[in-house]
Amino acid sequence: MKKFRKLPIVIETEQWFEVEKDKIGGNYRLEVGYFNHPDISGIKECKHCGKVMQVHGWIDTLEGGHTVCPGDWIIKGVNGEFYPCKPDIFEKTYEEVVE
Repeated sequence: MKKFRKLPIVIETEQWFEVEKDKIGGNYRLEVGYFNHPDISGIKECKHCGKVMQVHGWIDTLEGGHTVCPGDWIIKGVNGEFYPCKPDIFEKTYEEVVE
């Protein structure tokens, strides 16, 4: 099997928290909407973070819609698309760029 290294590109990102989703400002907050799913109750606990679903967000990605847990990072992709990333994966994959 061949091996490849991910290209070192600089990304734009912002960490998302439910209490901040209504603030006017950051573009990424505008990309995350209220969690609203007809088959899932807002008081149900999330299988990823254990918090109730009503404090979660929802984001449309190129692969379809995704739930956004409080603390997830919202990443702007290389084609201007947005997608969520769990904090543990984010820490293993990215490091801060200091300019």
